[in-house]
Amino acid sequence: MPTLYTTIGPWTLQTFTLLIALAVVVSAMIGVYRMAAGGHSLPRAGAAADAYLGALIGGVVLARLGHVLLSWDYFGSNLNEIVQLELGGLNWHGAVLGGLIGLHLASRLRRVEVRHLLDALTLGLPLIGLAGWWGCMASACGYGLELPTLYGHPAFAVTESPDIFGIVAPRYNTQLFGLLLSMTMLGLAVLLVGCGWLRCRRFWLILALLSAGMFMIGFYRGDAVTIVAGLRLDQWFDLGLLAVGGWRLVKA
Repeated sequence: MPTLYTTIGPWTLQTFTLLIALAVVVSAMIGVYRMAAGGHSLPRAGAAADAYLGALIGGVVLARLGHVLLSWDYFGSNLNEIVQLELGGLNWHGAVLGGLIGLHLASRLRRVEVRHLLDALTLGLPLIGLAGWWGCMASACGYGLELPTLYGHPAFAVTESPDIFGIVAPRYNTQLFGLLLSMTMLGLAVLLVGCGWLRCRRFWLILALLSAGMFMIGFYRGDAVTIVAGLRLDQWFDLGLLAVGGWRLVKA
């Protein structure tokens, strides 16, 4: 079980933030490397790095905004914490949407084709998801619904874990579900890239499958969020990204 904070030399960082930052950096490095290895010139690879920086900026802004909107019951009374990213709290739907917007804008400025940039990021999408769920194990985010007892459930599916208030109780092991989903998608992404399948469409396939998996996990989550028409608000966002991923997969 990872700890809430990680100390590196003189710095102490929240584990969730550290893992996400590392995953983003590694994903961008993989993207730039694959752009260069795919026959693009070094100047084009440099332009890709600039485009990924634009995606990072857009992703962070909307990821934080999405988290704030989903947790407005809290932030409405603590407005000063909205911009305090060091406290943690990023929404993956906002990260994807903001990243796509930032990537499109930056790619236009640097004249790099978005479809190649996204294809090079196929591995990064599940890698960042893996880091996010691992970080949630440290920060007690994305925890499962509370159960009366662990008895009668498969051992891997339940655990005694804390909620965001530190209350330990029997719960669905949603953080493990997220880790398994992300690892499965990472394995599929490696297979698609390694075999050269679905070129310029595999990013959208991974996004659609991740969204579908997150939608299913949502039925077992216990963290508070607004319910709309019987579904968690984040599940509606999952369905939105699933629709976008499926549409782009067919259209690309």
